[in-house]
Amino acid sequence: MSDGDVPAGTAETRALRARMAAEVPDFMIEHIDRVVAAAEPLARRHGADVGRTLLAAQGHDLLRALTDEEWLARAEARGLELLPVERERPVLLHGPLGALELRERFGIEDELVLHAIHWHTPGHPAFGPEAWAMFVADKIEPAKLARRPELQRVIDLAEDSLEAAALAYLELEAERSVREGFTLHPQAIETREALAATLSRR
Repeated sequence: MSDGDVPAGTAETRALRARMAAEVPDFMIEHIDRVVAAAEPLARRHGADVGRTLLAAQGHDLLRALTDEEWLARAEARGLELLPVERERPVLLHGPLGALELRERFGIEDELVLHAIHWHTPGHPAFGPEAWAMFVADKIEPAKLARRPELQRVIDLAEDSLEAAALAYLELEAERSVREGFTLHPQAIETREALAATLSRR
């Protein structure tokens, strides 16, 4: 983004971006900018609160650029009870830890926003349209699509249903976990099952 460009989002998201930019690496800020830009049309299309959606999108990867050792150290310093999969894949902690820091250091108090950020990696059955719009935007932003063309299906489904798009993504992740040999977060499995049940009743 050049100096003359104004990042997407509301005044609140731009203010948070400016504060985050002091400590978040440029490559991660660029990813976040793409997620914010992708989340806005999804929020508008599906009747979500745009401001809350974009605030969640802006804050979601505050701590994504840390190392495994840093995530584990911060979690242990807080006395968090860690699941085995979180010790195996500490990257799963960046959402929960980020939500805590956004509340404590950045003054974000909106529980919907913080819940969306906490669970933005595996998703959550209690997500509403704001959280789903951010979740889907994070998964299909252009750089990720370029690496994983199969995500086009998620984009196509998001035209009509954020939940169907989220389910498609979680199914792709389940397939990838088998192929690449990593463990899914139990919350991702629960979320996938809940979405499948919800969509089957429609």
